[in-house]
Amino acid sequence: MSTKQTKAAPGQLGQGVRAAVVVASDGDAGRVQVRVAGGRARAARIALAMPYQAAEGDRVLVAEGEGELYVIGVLHAKTAARVALPDGGAVTVREGVVEIEDAEGRVVVRYAGGSAEISAPAGDLTLAAPAGRVRVRAATEVEIGAGPEATAPQLRVGVVETRLETERVEVKAESSHVVTGQATVVARRIATTATAIVQNVERFELTATRLVEKTRDTFRDASELAQTRVGRARMIVKDAYSLYSRRTSLTSTEDTSIDGSKVLLG
Repeated sequence: MSTKQTKAAPGQLGQGVRAAVVVASDGDAGRVQVRVAGGRARAARIALAMPYQAAEGDRVLVAEGEGELYVIGVLHAKTAARVALPDGGAVTVREGVVEIEDAEGRVVVRYAGGSAEISAPAGDLTLAAPAGRVRVRAATEVEIGAGPEATAPQLRVGVVETRLETERVEVKAESSHVVTGQATVVARRIATTATAIVQNVERFELTATRLVEKTRDTFRDASELAQTRVGRARMIVKDAYSLYSRRTSLTSTEDTSIDGSKVLLG
């Protein structure tokens, strides 16, 4: 047993539903003149749940019932479609762009071409997840900027680099752990205040124009060689100076002076 299928007429999307083009306003806010592909212009009654202001060139969906056409959908509107909100704001659709405005007419949400923007022109913008997490994902970078003007962002989080530019950074934490392959710090001045500092390194190099150390007690242990190479050396001891060694060698290419009220040898 074969079933014969009929071919849909041009412009027909389904049984009783067809695409049409608005050709003119009918003088009545609830009616328009539409033309179905291959047909003549006919009057159609607007049967939409949202307000719709028809304009010539709009593409709509129409359905026929009891000899009358009804506009049941809008495929593309030449002019903006506007839906009023209870607080005085509105949702506007214009040329593929969706905007949500507040009561003052300021855009708070805008969607166009796959991009979206959310703003709070008169107050704070809060992203909250009381029972979960807030995730921010991006294919390339996440930018965060602060300031009255649209300047360059202070924080850039990228796939291979994170950059922070600001006048002052303050971090407070009970415990911090940093693991890095290489660290470089460039500063005009560094001040460190700590109860204890412990450093474990294989090699420690210090290059400075002037080195000033102030401490109550100093203890240095070297299991092998301790060498100091200087242009001049001066040691000022307030009380007593003691040197203990298994063997002592003192060599001067010129004079050697020992000055004291009493010199004991042996």
